[in-house]
Amino acid sequence: MKKVWSIQSLLVVVMAAGLLVVPGAPKSAQAGAKQTLKFAVMVPRSPSLAVEEKKYNKRLADLTDGQVQVRVYWGGAAGGEKDVVRKMRTGQIDGTPLSLDVLSQFVRECLVLQTPGLFNNYKQVDAVRRALTPAFDEEAYRNGFKVMVWGDVGRLRLFSKNKIKRVKDFKQARPWLYPQSEMLKEFYKSIGATGVPLDIGEVYGGMQTGMIDTYWATAALAAALQWHRTAKYVSSQGLGFISGAIIFRRPAWDNLPEVAKKAMNDIVDEQARENQKEIRKSDDKIFKRLLKRGFTGIEADDPAEWWNAGKKLRRRLVGRVYTKKLVDKAEKIALKYASKDQLANWK
Repeated sequence: MKKVWSIQSLLVVVMAAGLLVVPGAPKSAQAGAKQTLKFAVMVPRSPSLAVEEKKYNKRLADLTDGQVQVRVYWGGAAGGEKDVVRKMRTGQIDGTPLSLDVLSQFVRECLVLQTPGLFNNYKQVDAVRRALTPAFDEEAYRNGFKVMVWGDVGRLRLFSKNKIKRVKDFKQARPWLYPQSEMLKEFYKSIGATGVPLDIGEVYGGMQTGMIDTYWATAALAAALQWHRTAKYVSSQGLGFISGAIIFRRPAWDNLPEVAKKAMNDIVDEQARENQKEIRKSDDKIFKRLLKRGFTGIEADDPAEWWNAGKKLRRRLVGRVYTKKLVDKAEKIALKYASKDQLANWK
């Protein structure tokens, strides 16, 4: 779980530990009133994470003469993503990892990074993200947020209490609908499914009580949030990828010394690459572990059926979520790294 936490709350560690760690940083940048940096994450606090938090706070205290500490609001204690963004706008929270569904509130077209049927390998994800996120960073900054790093948390899979092999099986299920996700709403509408709207913190209870019997997640996220305890089946094929970003509120960022900003950016860039590799490896390992521990992997009867549904949805969202020009650009890049199976279903 340590690696899952690293990618979920990279900002907590990197920004805090990275503050003023530049060799020769002026003493004036390290002095001043004691400051507590407040971060919100959905991952529950565990004994191992408590050890990590204590370790990094000790390091931070040593680096800043006790002037800076981090307070982490674990397990959704600060509320759902929508609540956290509201608290960031009022200065109550300094940073958090966010899904694209919520990021799209102030970076509208970023949802193209999670477009159904666009990606089936990490080379595609990386290439498209490199090409598109610089413009997204500028838009976020104009709207009051500093994007520290973009990333993904593994392959999107369908977890369920009952076997789901075809789209018609999904239509008969009680799937989770994240209220912030326009993409899911449109997908359910396009295939005739009825979703049950629940916030992230309500999914575990919803699965336990039978309010829902199906949810979307990566293996790493399902394990980190303990959702895996509520399902029996998981799709063997990845149906896409779950992406997001770690953000910092702009007013706090703008007030930092330039030397601190450079240190943070350098360390985030370095750590993000390593953590991204680890989370992807971890996601694959956790998926295999779930199968060993009793989960049944479900192979789609007709994989093309799911990809076609995604392709149809991708086109439905043009003009509403992103422009045709943008999705065409993303498709052109993704096609360069497409597998034979994906190419066969592309047209």
